Amino acid sequence: MDITLSYMPTKKQSMFHASTAYEVLFGGAAGGGKSKAIVMEAIIDSLENKGVHSYLFRKTYPELKATLIKEALSSIKAPVAVYSSASHDLIFSNGSVMHFRFCRNIADAYRYQGTEMHRLYIDELTHFPLEVYEYLKTRVRAPKVLNIVPKIRLTSNPGGIGHGWVKALFVDSGPPFEIRNITVKSSVLKKNMVTTRQYIPAYATDNPHLSEQYILELEQ
Repeated sequence: MDITLSYMPTKKQSMFHASTAYEVLFGGAAGGGKSKAIVMEAIIDSLENKGVHSYLFRKTYPELKATLIKEALSSIKAPVAVYSSASHDLIFSNGSVMHFRFCRNIADAYRYQGTEMHRLYIDELTHFPLEVYEYLKTRVRAPKVLNIVPKIRLTSNPGGIGHGWVKALFVDSGPPFEIRNITVKSSVLKKNMVTTRQYIPAYATDNPHLSEQYILELEQ
């Protein structure tokens, strides 16, 4: 699709976009450009691939409106993509859709039981308990006929109710930047399966658009 986005990713954002891992966490300090990166990843992916259904989560709709939806609407315009305020979907002319959704707890997660998520995006992962993340992951799939390879992209600051499990799963389990092979035993398929995971650390100094005063405030 012939369209030019006014987006110049930083080195870390470029690594996030280029990753071939199934699960990627872009996490760390506030101001590192993480929310921008996750929205632009979904937009670029939607433009490049027809019929992709991406689900972007925050804990509440007010948080979505103030962050991910606001960022998306400032980055892409009609007729390339049209936003429906009724369904909270950004619908692309090539059939791809970015679905903006909330999930406060495991009861909300069960609302997506029948959903087929080609892409799962979660902003501020540490705001969620592990059981919510594990359940949403079970919704990530695509029929082979569509030739779509599902993937999960995540961002987060430290802290929050999920700090411990996010740190254990992504940060403490191996070196940063390295794409790690994770072996999972499948009782259904009766064999070991390999998935991949990557952690990309973010720092406020990665973002050239932040003032030194703002970085100083974060440091304090």
